[in-house]
Amino acid sequence: MQQNNDKKIEEMEDWRNEHGQPDFEYLQSLAKDDSPEALEKLRSIAEDLDVEYGPGTSNEDLVKKIRLATRSDSNTTP
Repeated sequence: MQQNNDKKIEEMEDWRNEHGQPDFEYLQSLAKDDSPEALEKLRSIAEDLDVEYGPGTSNEDLVKKIRLATRSDSNTTP
């Protein structure tokens, strides 16, 4: 029974990460990955949340801005 609950929790976290409510660990993993695909996903999340960033914005700063945007969104939980 515990394994089913763990799997459901993991699936919920994966869904939130992919649909605009990413957790900090997921964002950090994208920032540290530094692959083109990971950076594109990070930027896509930022755009979905209307986070402003420029070519000089570091990955870490982008993660901070995304976290700020998700915390200020009344439909998400911190």
